[in-house]
Amino acid sequence: MKTEWDLESAIATYNVEGWGNGYFTVNSSGNVEAKPLQDIGGSIDLLEVVNEARARHLGFPLVIRFQDLLRHRVESINRVFQTAITEFGYRSEYRGVFPIKVNQLREVIEEIVDAGQPFHFGLEAGSKPELVAALAMHQDPESLIICNGYKDP
Repeated sequence: MKTEWDLESAIATYNVEGWGNGYFTVNSSGNVEAKPLQDIGGSIDLLEVVNEARARHLGFPLVIRFQDLLRHRVESINRVFQTAITEFGYRSEYRGVFPIKVNQLREVIEEIVDAGQPFHFGLEAGSKPELVAALAMHQDPESLIICNGYKDP
């Protein structure tokens, strides 16, 4: 027996509250919606994006990347550390790094490096290709490149 799709069904099916972290939600139509800047920016109905991709005859599976979300996460983690450093009187600095193995796509690394520039956010490499990428993307002399003992022979 088929049940009718409603908002409660969508919320239960997608479990967005369990993983969305304010960046994804279910809208009143029961569709998953992206909010790349959480509550300070607009939202994007993902079904509308998929329907537009179909109308343009794009191939599936479809990768939808939200550069603003990457930027917002880098800025958020750095602001949290700055707040904690001030609050607890920590006398040193925080220098975060992005492990390239998480996502090696040039567009992703470029966005993270650009967003992290005011915070001297660096890169971590665990292989020779990752180290080459980190060296090529490195722009800030105050940011770190951490070579985590590359594993290539």
